Amino acid sequence: MNTMQCVAAAMLCASLSPAMAATSPVEPPFLDVLVGQYANCVKPSYHQADLRVQDGVGRYQIDVKGEAYTVELQERLGFSLQAGIDGPVAAIVKLDRPPKGQFGEQARWRERWLRDVAERSGVALDERVLAGGARLLTVNKGEIKGNYVGQSLLIDPARLLFIDMAWPNTLGIYRGPDGLRHVREVQDDVWKRLLSCPPAA
Repeated sequence: MNTMQCVAAAMLCASLSPAMAATSPVEPPFLDVLVGQYANCVKPSYHQADLRVQDGVGRYQIDVKGEAYTVELQERLGFSLQAGIDGPVAAIVKLDRPPKGQFGEQARWRERWLRDVAERSGVALDERVLAGGARLLTVNKGEIKGNYVGQSLLIDPARLLFIDMAWPNTLGIYRGPDGLRHVREVQDDVWKRLLSCPPAA
């Protein structure tokens, strides 16, 4: 192989390497690893409690404008985040992974469902694009009432991960005149702490 052929071959390999790396399978971190990290990252403002593990495959159905879809789960870990030690629950968290090959389809249906909730409730869906292609969707009620004040969904294609966050109406600060503002502040604070965690090894 002459010098020009060597250079051409090296350039070809260099151009293919990023594409091959992007398509090569990378094992996402186990959910228990992520949960352990999150438990440390939210301290000292929040404390993890009520850890729940769902073994095996689970499923539930969602309905969007007359269409039904079955959400299948390969892995699920759930826990509560208490505001302070033994304090009221600020968030109920579920980490989900679907069976192999279903992430994109589930992401579309879960987003459709949340958009439908926002539309039926007459409120806006807040959407944020995060690093690594993840997206954070949140729907909050227009007034403080009922058992919950909002619902969030993190769609993380890099880690094949959904984080479903329900925001219960349990914090005293939600009952004041600035309750809706406090809801957003708590949500921003919790997500900032969770998303500040270093990538799981």
